[in-house]
Amino acid sequence: MELFGVGAGELFLIMVLALVVIGPERLPEVAGQIGRTVADLRRQANQLTGEFQRSLEIAVQERQEQKTPVAPTPPPLYCGSCGSPMTEGARFCASCGTPVAERPADGER
Repeated sequence: MELFGVGAGELFLIMVLALVVIGPERLPEVAGQIGRTVADLRRQANQLTGEFQRSLEIAVQERQEQKTPVAPTPPPLYCGSCGSPMTEGARFCASCGTPVAERPADGER
């Protein structure tokens, strides 16, 4: 059995050294502090991972929205004779009365 790359014999040796260096009175207190510190580090790592995943999901969603093609708006219609704006679906120009189907060629007026 290995824990953090440390075998059972090595782990036992570390525990014996901690007992000798720290002493039996303070060992439970120090072990509790270490446990709280490890738990706090795990909690912070989980929060950081969650924030990273949320920001990554938002970035992916924004990227997909950018790739979604937006239907282009049709160019405005102008009368070929007088140049006044026309409403879509109109058959005649409201200003000069020219039929929409009879538009002059480009460059002609």
